Amino acid sequence: MVVDDVESNLYVAKGVMMPYKLKVETALNGTEAIAKIKKGKKYDIIFMDHMMPEMDGVEATKVLRSLGYKDPIIALTANTLFGAREMFLKNGFTDFASKPVDINQIEKFLYKYIRDKHKGKETVTATST
Repeated sequence: MVVDDVESNLYVAKGVMMPYKLKVETALNGTEAIAKIKKGKKYDIIFMDHMMPEMDGVEATKVLRSLGYKDPIIALTANTLFGAREMFLKNGFTDFASKPVDINQIEKFLYKYIRDKHKGKETVTATST
């Protein structure tokens, strides 16, 4: 799932993941993401925008973790200042990726948290067009 309040960011993120033939769901804010999890939705990975109205990514991640959600949550953020990674990790994120979305960063997370998790099953690979 990709959580971001800017529709164009959701479009770009889905486009970056399209070559991997993944089913990508989206949410426009933390509240919507939490509602999907509470309804029983399962995701191999969540890419969560850091700054959103209504409920930001940090607050949403804390709520998800308090509900027992254990799968990876990757912060998507323009905040790449020194110490940002530690702040995200301290608040329940698994890791973080800087904006604008970089295909190499996303690929690293997809391999680490999806492909490697499902070794021996059908794996996630990019296809050339």
